[in-house]
Amino acid sequence: MEYSYQNNLVSLVTPGWNGKLFVHRLLDSIIAQTYRPIEYIYVDDGSTDGTAEIVQSYSKRFEASGIDFKFIQQENGGISEALMTGFQYVTGKYLSCPEYDDILLPTSIEKRIQYLQNHPDCAVVSADAWVVTENNIEERKNKISHNNPNRFDRNHFYQALMSNSIFNAACNMLRMDLFDQTHTDRKIFSSRIAPNQQILLPLYYHYNRGFIEEPLSIFLIRQGSVSHPEKTLETELNRDIEYRDILFNTLESIDMPEDLLELYKRRVEINVQKDFVLFGYIYNDLALLESALCYLENHHEATPEHYLYRKRLKSKIFQFKRYIKQKLK
Repeated sequence: MEYSYQNNLVSLVTPGWNGKLFVHRLLDSIIAQTYRPIEYIYVDDGSTDGTAEIVQSYSKRFEASGIDFKFIQQENGGISEALMTGFQYVTGKYLSCPEYDDILLPTSIEKRIQYLQNHPDCAVVSADAWVVTENNIEERKNKISHNNPNRFDRNHFYQALMSNSIFNAACNMLRMDLFDQTHTDRKIFSSRIAPNQQILLPLYYHYNRGFIEEPLSIFLIRQGSVSHPEKTLETELNRDIEYRDILFNTLESIDMPEDLLELYKRRVEINVQKDFVLFGYIYNDLALLESALCYLENHHEATPEHYLYRKRLKSKIFQFKRYIKQKLK
């Protein structure tokens, strides 16, 4: 499919579901941006709490501030489906996808545009962000990058594949023409997690990525959100398995040599199995820990730390059994 791009226009796409308590903060922050022109596309993914009405009430304010606003409603299908819907309306040369609980600082768009214009070799630029909790939004001490020593790596594909990168949507801005080269018909794998990995990894494989150290947005940690669900062994396992499958699907969509594809998939699987060792220890599941440790041993990836988990878990189980045995006497 052929797409045209309006020069210097920045397209913002937000997928949202039931965010009436906080979505106003993002909308206000978009209006406060120092950069124009902007088109803003909000995709309501089947909200039932009045979020749609709040977002629509901003229509005149967007118009008055010179922002082209599009509001789209659809049945709930998850974040990836909502993003793909929004992508079909994008006409800008640049794209960013802040989520409905993000907050953009006033120069967020302007400074990322300047970076991309000054660095034509980069398909994506990421900026740092402040990480705050919903109980204390004004306390800005922690950065999402954690000052990672690899944050300036321009060849960023492997770092991102190993989850050693910034995937918060508000932090990233990309060139839409290059996105269309790497994502046929602007499609990604339909899922309820990790859409940003699917958007960014193909771009990182083919092109460079830039980094701005200054925090240009605020990432809000909300308990119970998609990125911070209630944790149980089942939810932890299911999330890791789904994340692995998404990464596999994304890797398979990239035009790369078969031996390299298998190497990258193996590295992803090793990371998952390392998580399983930890889950086995935390949730006292010796069978899970042993199975994951066996996989790591077979791939020469087991470390002394992994064996220590097994030793400690066996000790905990032994002590628990002895306690129960004494109680039953």
